[in-house]
Amino acid sequence: MTKTTKSERYAALVRERKQCRLCVGLRNPAEADLAAFDSDEIGPWSRLHRDLEADLMVIGQDWGDVRYYTRNKGLDDFRNPTMRTLERLLCGIGMDVSLAAYGTGQQRVFLTNAILCLKDGGLQAQVDRQWFNNCGGNFLRQQMEIVAPPVAVALGQKAYEAVLGAFGIEAGTFRSAVEDEAGTPVPNGSRLFAVYH
Repeated sequence: MTKTTKSERYAALVRERKQCRLCVGLRNPAEADLAAFDSDEIGPWSRLHRDLEADLMVIGQDWGDVRYYTRNKGLDDFRNPTMRTLERLLCGIGMDVSLAAYGTGQQRVFLTNAILCLKDGGLQAQVDRQWFNNCGGNFLRQQMEIVAPPVAVALGQKAYEAVLGAFGIEAGTFRSAVEDEAGTPVPNGSRLFAVYH
């Protein structure tokens, strides 16, 4: 029997994501009218930085809405305040990572979201708890197991709870998690840290 590589496991997970239609109220980027902007990455944010040997995985809540996705042709608007702040934080911990351009190369960072499909109603539109449950159990946990980064950072309470939920871990108060300098160990070997978004 041959050993499945990280790349093969990741490619299989991407294929599963493209077929998924579990979440009522979300649009999969692989749907016919959006597919021109889809990629062979797990989600739009992973197109920016997706290193399967990453030392750091950053998990956002969700990438955005359908309008933002189509307007930017499936890519990020680099003027987005979240992008600028995250880039400063990464540079602040000594990671020479640019979030101002797409590129290839080993950046030691993997960017993803707790919800991989696209909502309607604007970037700040409400998200449904079931969406986190579906993506967490079907995609987020597997991403973390494939990459196995030593450190994972969840941006915001919902992303933090989604990671823990994917591993069947009960979340305490978010404030306590943010203040915990040791982070939370998760079964894939990563240590999860929570930050306010």
